[in-house]
Amino acid sequence: MPRTQLTEHFFLDEFLVSDTAEKRGIPNTPTKEHLANIENFLAPGLEKARAILDGRAIVITSAYRNPKINKIVGGTATSAHPKGYAADIRVAGLTHFAVARVLAASGLKFDQLILEISRNIVHLSFDPKQRGQVLTQAKGPGTEIVTGLPD
Repeated sequence: MPRTQLTEHFFLDEFLVSDTAEKRGIPNTPTKEHLANIENFLAPGLEKARAILDGRAIVITSAYRNPKINKIVGGTATSAHPKGYAADIRVAGLTHFAVARVLAASGLKFDQLILEISRNIVHLSFDPKQRGQVLTQAKGPGTEIVTGLPD
C-alpha cells in the first residue's frame, strides 16, 4: 500500500503510529475532522519547525491518539492529540532542551510547546487557538506543568 505524503518530509502513517493501540488491538483511525486537522495544521506546522531546526529530521514519537488511547496513556481530557493538533517529537542531533529553546525563540506560531523532561521529548500543538504557550513538565503525564523553560 502506498504511503500518503502530507508535506515534503512527513507521511500520514507517522502521525498515526501508536504502540499502545497496537499492543491492545485498538484501531487508531482519525475521524475526517481529525484527519483534516493533521493535514491542515499539524503536518505543515511540523514542516515549519523542521525548517527552523536547520532541516534536521523530526521523529514523531506520538501524534494522533483516539480518545480511548489518549486516556490509556494518561493524556488529559483537554489534550490536543485526540483532535489531531499535537505531536510529541525528538530531533536528530539535538537535545529536547535545545529543540524547545530554539522553537520557543523562533517566532513559530503554535498553541503549546511543552518541554517534557522525563520523557525527553517536546510536545508541539498547532491548535488554531495559537496561544503561544511555552511550558515545562518535569515529571511525566499527570504531573505539574509550569510556565516557561528551565535555564
